[in-house]
Amino acid sequence: MSLSNASQESTATVHSLDEAPVTGFHRRMVAVAMGGPFCDGYLLGIMGVALSLITPALALNTMWEGLIAASVLVGVFIGGAVFGPITDRVGRHLMYVLNLITFVVFSALQFFVTEAWQLLVLRLLIGIAIGADYPIASALTTELVPRKIRGPALSGLVLAWWVGYGVSFWAGWLLMGTGDDAWRWMLASGAVPAVIFIFFRAGVPESPRWLASRGRVEEAKAVVRKHLHQEVSSEELLAESGSKRGGSGLGNLAEIFRRGYAIPALFCSVFWICQVAPAFAVRSFQPQMLESFGVGSTFGASALITTIAVAGTAVGLLVVNRIGRRPLLIGSFACINICLIALIVLPLHYAFLVVALFAGFQFFEAAGSGLQFVYPSELFPTDLRATGVGVATAMSRVGSASSTFLLPMLTTDFGVRGTLAMGVGITIIGLIASIVLAPETKDLGLTEASRRA
Repeated sequence: MSLSNASQESTATVHSLDEAPVTGFHRRMVAVAMGGPFCDGYLLGIMGVALSLITPALALNTMWEGLIAASVLVGVFIGGAVFGPITDRVGRHLMYVLNLITFVVFSALQFFVTEAWQLLVLRLLIGIAIGADYPIASALTTELVPRKIRGPALSGLVLAWWVGYGVSFWAGWLLMGTGDDAWRWMLASGAVPAVIFIFFRAGVPESPRWLASRGRVEEAKAVVRKHLHQEVSSEELLAESGSKRGGSGLGNLAEIFRRGYAIPALFCSVFWICQVAPAFAVRSFQPQMLESFGVGSTFGASALITTIAVAGTAVGLLVVNRIGRRPLLIGSFACINICLIALIVLPLHYAFLVVALFAGFQFFEAAGSGLQFVYPSELFPTDLRATGVGVATAMSRVGSASSTFLLPMLTTDFGVRGTLAMGVGITIIGLIASIVLAPETKDLGLTEASRRA
């Protein structure tokens, strides 16, 4: 550090980034970060509405239904695995804007598809963009907000996903009246929110923690000074990666294993898989499953269930700092299992009971789902954070894509109750993994959390 810099730090008030007071800048960054997950949820949810119209329009058989429904999830696997490490190498800000531009382009192109394979390719590319956004949004949010709002802020990204998912059902309902091309308008409508959020993201600064991990400490201090109106010490900025790493910034799977983060990567991957594998399959084919239980207005019931799931995410956001990460994860898995087992074993003759149990399943899964961003973001250091989130995202989509693709065939062979029983087996694995491996990080700073992991 130069003498002038040392003098400046000695005379200015130096605050910890983890303990900084919450400002309007922090709140704006959280709101902007929510744009990506909102678009993600909308783009995924609108397919659940449009698929029943697409099937006759493109003459889809059961295999093509499963492929198109799962294609986005396969894309998320690729996007998380590839663009997590890239985000750790090239920075958060550039990727933050580019991935939303891809949302706009590929969403709009869906309007013009004439064959199933074309839709499959576009949904795959949209999934790649979604998978890229997970590590970008969560890493930048984690590195810009203080500890006291970190848990709610990261859970808020999942809340935004659910709001986008819920809005997609209502948008699909409104677009039902646009005629034979209703499904085209539904799929293309995903470009609208992406365009809006592109403009808000353009003014987001680069992460000071990432700049420091690349050896650009003075640039990092300038970002903190400009946007947070405070000084930060070089020691804090370099605490996670150490000044000896300079600008090397290795963000890849080999580094995760070499530096001892294999267990956190395993834990994040397993609990995330066990949350999303049954949840994505049920959400993708929820109207059909409700109909098999004798529910009449399946679209209205699905919209209601999704709205309740949004409330579940909001509850998770409110309690993640109060009861802690570990109790929330274990408790949500336990409640999910209760709802699924009830759907399997109870003689359900009333539609409202079926809807209530599906709503309970979605509520508790949504309440715990905020931890999908919280845990990976807290357990990995800055120069591996996007990689860690990307790896966990990619592994989770192996389970969700497989379950979504297989669900139509499984329900044909084993019935809805038999298929839900398989979901119970998956969520029990998640419960056991959480009991054994889930740490508590709500009172830890980022450096302490990653070192403890």
